[in-house]
Amino acid sequence: MEVPSAHRFLFYAGDLEPSNRSIELEGDECHHLSRVVRMGVGETVYATNGRGTLARCRIDESTRNAARLSVLEIEESDLPERTVTLALALLRKDAFERAIEQCTELGITSLVPFVSRKSHVQRYSPEFIVRLRRIALAAMKQSFRSFLPEVEAVAEFDDVVARARGAGVAIVGDSGGDSLGGALPPGPLVIVVGPEGGFADEERVRLGEAGARPVRASQHRLRSETAAASLVALALSAAERR
Repeated sequence: MEVPSAHRFLFYAGDLEPSNRSIELEGDECHHLSRVVRMGVGETVYATNGRGTLARCRIDESTRNAARLSVLEIEESDLPERTVTLALALLRKDAFERAIEQCTELGITSLVPFVSRKSHVQRYSPEFIVRLRRIALAAMKQSFRSFLPEVEAVAEFDDVVARARGAGVAIVGDSGGDSLGGALPPGPLVIVVGPEGGFADEERVRLGEAGARPVRASQHRLRSETAAASLVALALSAAERR
């Protein structure tokens, strides 16, 4: 399938299967196609199910409520060789939204919001988790990815420690840590980023005991959402060097 340019648009069709010869877009996806990017009959667009299937399509019919697309070509991608989980402490909502947008574009496969002792925010509503999933979906389409990362419910710190212990590689953002450097060994990757106030001493100790390696994202002091994106980019680059 040809490489997409900045002017090719990707839409989400959760029920898309490789055997499909046509797709219907409804709701937000139809509105985006007809009202936002204003594409019409005969034009070429792309669709994905968020599970690795990418379809090149032609718009056959477009109304206010639905659009019918003919599937011209299907491309299936294997699951990512390495899962990349970002465990990010609760932040102000706008900061967390920026983090999930940027890290989805970079290539995380799942995101775990968690409660840390020094987090200024101690809870997210179920409605906000739904909003985060919408942001991840939009970022997947923007970056032309065919895999939609899973945004989980808010976890406790104990769960993050368990994930770090069970990972093939675990790193934790720490301004006093070493640079990442070198290639990463194979296996699931867990990246842990704390709140603006940093981790409590006990939390640092527990993550270290779980095998999480302290890594600095930059020589400068970064906001948590910036540190998250920087660590994801560094880790994925190191993973590719393997």
